Amino acid sequence: MGKENFFRLVKQYQGQIPSDVQEYIMQTYTYGQESFKRHHVSVWESSTRVELTLMIIVITIWFFVIILSTLGYLAAPLKGVDCNLFENLSSSFRQDYPKFEIIFSVANDNDPAIAVVQKLMKKFPNVDAKLIIGDRDVGVNPKINNMIRAYESVKYDIIWILDSNVYVDFGCLGRSVDKLCQPGVGLVHHLPFAVRPETFGSELEMLFIDTIHAKMYLAINAIGPDSCVVGKSNLYRKSDIESIGGLAQFGKYMAEDNLLAKALWQKGFKHEMTSDLAYQPLGSMSITGYFLRRSRWTRIRKYTVTAATIVEPFIESILCGLCASYGFNLLWHIHPLNFLAFHLSLWFWIDLKLFQTLSQKKVDVETLRGFIMAWAIREITALPLYIYSVFGTTVDWREGTYQLKRDSTVIKISSSHQQNQAGGSISSSSSSDNQRSSFFQQFIVSILTSFILVMNIFIDILFSSQRNGNPVENTEENLKNSEKENTLNNMTRLRSMRETDRMSIT
Repeated sequence: MGKENFFRLVKQYQGQIPSDVQEYIMQTYTYGQESFKRHHVSVWESSTRVELTLMIIVITIWFFVIILSTLGYLAAPLKGVDCNLFENLSSSFRQDYPKFEIIFSVANDNDPAIAVVQKLMKKFPNVDAKLIIGDRDVGVNPKINNMIRAYESVKYDIIWILDSNVYVDFGCLGRSVDKLCQPGVGLVHHLPFAVRPETFGSELEMLFIDTIHAKMYLAINAIGPDSCVVGKSNLYRKSDIESIGGLAQFGKYMAEDNLLAKALWQKGFKHEMTSDLAYQPLGSMSITGYFLRRSRWTRIRKYTVTAATIVEPFIESILCGLCASYGFNLLWHIHPLNFLAFHLSLWFWIDLKLFQTLSQKKVDVETLRGFIMAWAIREITALPLYIYSVFGTTVDWREGTYQLKRDSTVIKISSSHQQNQAGGSISSSSSSDNQRSSFFQQFIVSILTSFILVMNIFIDILFSSQRNGNPVENTEENLKNSEKENTLNNMTRLRSMRETDRMSIT
């Protein structure tokens, strides 16, 4: 009934209806009309186009990220062993495979890793192994310079590039060659998995590698939209690498592993993963060291995988949750704090289950306490660390400082000592700019480091216990120092004796 008809009806019977009843009817009708309008106007009618667009975008992003995280957890391999530093190198000697050679490549003749390699070669005399000392300058990337002589001297077509700071499970070699022999496969890689942190900075690094990085790495490789490879443990064919220009041409890049894999992908070669993990013992890492390491690789990815770097903040828990809280509040009137609490709980549960699956370890109360502490601080600092990183264009890696270029190449920058030796070759204004940039970097990193230390102490007080570092068992005491400065790259060359491998190579 329309409003005018209603009032006409009430006026017609005005003399027969008591005034108080008439007033009650009018109030009830007015309230009912307002209530009807209030409850039947949908969000699509009451919101502006901008609000609706933002709502759709943030909800879509949230569902997409949660699906990716869940897929990463479901794709996680069920492997896990414990090992010390000595096993990092000896794991390649223990592979169950009919015929292969190992080439250890060391840049300097005073590297302490040489003694370790020589000891392993004596321990496994039946394994075809040799040591190459000395690098060759083919670019600014010290890893490529270190590997190039070994790469050129290989006996077999299949090459396994295995970094010295990781180890693998027994049988990894055979499983990986089986994958590489499948039609169209040009690269086999393994998921990096951090183990044995000795400091809180190492625990932050472990939480990054074993949760958000592992989820996205597994999910992207399960879907296969593009190349996504980390060069800790990779198998290639030398003939395939030569078909894309050879290893030396990647010496001008910092992220040579990603760009080499991308070049193979663009040439039509598929990438495959086995269920094996590349275990990386972290040892001691300061909180500042963690910040600088994450900042370095964010800046490198800014030019190598620009699109992924742009969306990176939105696949972190806090910013993703805040955006989704707005969308679900607009759509279903869910209180933002209630949704954010649900989102963070779900995110934490997925990360914890993924960590347990990959490590195959039960999380006790003490371990859970440390996990929660490191997880919370890593998530809180992810966004400010990202903002700090993307605005920089220089990185420190190994023995030098490098300037990043938009084409993904890098230029090595002389040290401050060398600059001073150069006399008037550098202007005073340039020197002042470098000093201000260095001060700004140290200032920001100091703030982030101080924040983490305060949070660490605060959470420790809440748990009412003193934090202790995780014990580390080392069978070789002198190997601990070798890990820190070790530029060794363990390149395992192998060729399958199976008929299928012969056919695939030829």
